Amino acid sequence: MNAAPSKLMIYGATGYSAQLILEELLSRKIKPILAGRNESGIKKIARKFGCEYRVFDLTDDARIDKALNDIHTLLNCAGPFRMTAKELIEACLRTKTNYLDITGEIPVMHLAFFMSKRAKKNGIVIMPSVGFDIIPTDCLAKRLSEKMPDAASLKLGLINKRGKISRGTWLTTLEFLKGTGRIRRDGKLIESPIGEYAINVKLKNFSFSGLSIPWGDVYSSFRSTGIPNGEVYIAMPERVVRLRKLLTFFLKIFSIKLVKNFAARYIQKNLTGPSKKERDSAKTYVWGRVENAKGEMMEEVYQVMEGYNLTAVGAAECSIRILNNSVEPGFYTPSLAFGSEFMDQFVIRKIY
Repeated sequence: MNAAPSKLMIYGATGYSAQLILEELLSRKIKPILAGRNESGIKKIARKFGCEYRVFDLTDDARIDKALNDIHTLLNCAGPFRMTAKELIEACLRTKTNYLDITGEIPVMHLAFFMSKRAKKNGIVIMPSVGFDIIPTDCLAKRLSEKMPDAASLKLGLINKRGKISRGTWLTTLEFLKGTGRIRRDGKLIESPIGEYAINVKLKNFSFSGLSIPWGDVYSSFRSTGIPNGEVYIAMPERVVRLRKLLTFFLKIFSIKLVKNFAARYIQKNLTGPSKKERDSAKTYVWGRVENAKGEMMEEVYQVMEGYNLTAVGAAECSIRILNNSVEPGFYTPSLAFGSEFMDQFVIRKIY
């Protein structure tokens, strides 16, 4: 690789999650180069943290290549990632720069996976989703598959109590609302309306009701575990689960371009991410269940770090490991790169 081994770049550095990651990296004595297309915003953050910065958009390949030419590893924090990942991955392949991002978008994961051969040939690592999307759920899926190697189905659940989400997450959510959901059946991704399936989990000292969503694990868990059937659920109040047909109708309204554009403008103008106090007071859980053809079942539940805190620590840790050349070239999920035990550093306690 031509780049100096110490150079890490964060693209989309003005974003909420990017700044949390930056603070985490600085606390570990890693000073990344900040980048993005908004010069005034990038310059302001670079001055605040004493970092080098570069300004470029993704319309000019030569300009992107020049900006990445001496970079060892790029961490893409500029979502929605379907609008940034392809151009940046292609540039990383040309410049032999490792690529990481914090996406939870299935099409981006699919793109990254099919770049695997080129990544190996060009000597780089491509690893999407090194944040809350999808570190804890990916590692939990891997752990359960190791305990039940013949598992035929996988269900995962996300429970976030008192948690808030950032402007960028809301904007990305608006993007996937205009499409359809996904589940995996017999190894294939198939369309499934958001909220088509409901689940009601009752365990000792833990319960939740949830609706199916196209979380990134619908794609990535198959790559990590080989389990051919998979669904992901997000916790919802029971009354919302009971009225999920009404919820589906509501979501369709937000797929209308006029409504979506109005909502996007409102979000950009009025919403910010949660404060540190709000992040630290939230309680976040991940649940997983595997089942084999004989009907044998295994479940585990963990309380983990709040999502944005986890993204900051997780993305920083993954970036540092890639900077240290600890992973061979190719495509990886977090659990394929670092093993199911990678999740342990984010676990507060095991519930079940």
